[in-house]
Amino acid sequence: PEFNDKPALYNAKSKQIIELEKSQYNTIAKAKGLFSAEGGFFLNGATSNIKTPKQDELLFIVKVTPGTDPTSIFDLVQFEVRKNQRVFITTKAKATSTSTSFEKIGYEVKKIKEGFYYLIVNKLEKGEYFFGSNDFMFAFSVE
Repeated sequence: PEFNDKPALYNAKSKQIIELEKSQYNTIAKAKGLFSAEGGFFLNGATSNIKTPKQDELLFIVKVTPGTDPTSIFDLVQFEVRKNQRVFITTKAKATSTSTSFEKIGYEVKKIKEGFYYLIVNKLEKGEYFFGSNDFMFAFSVE
C-alpha cells in the first residue's frame, strides 16, 4: 500500500492489492420508543462494492509507522444491514442504563517487513465488515 493506516485486501493467488471502501464515520442516533435509544455509525448502501468470496482465511495488508502494532489502530467489526444502510451500533441506552459494548472480531498480525503487516482473518461468515480506525471505516463484503 502507498499510504499509512489504510488496510487493503490482498489476493494471494493473483498477488493483487484491492483498496477497501473508505468512508468517514457518519453518526446515527435514534430513539427506540419512549425509554430507549441507540447510537453508532452507518454507511449508505446495503453492501460494499469491495467483495470477496467466503474462504477460511482472508489476507489484508497494511502499512503503518514502524514500531506501531496494527491491532492498536484497527478494530474489525461486522455491520448490521438495515434497509439500505450498513449500521454499526456502539451505544444502547435504556431509561435506567447505558451500554457501550460491541463485539470486535479478532485477527492475527504477521510482519512482512518493517512497517508492513498482513492482517489475517479466519472464517468470516457472509456479511458486511469494516476495519475501523480513529478517522475512517474501511469496508468490505464477504459473499
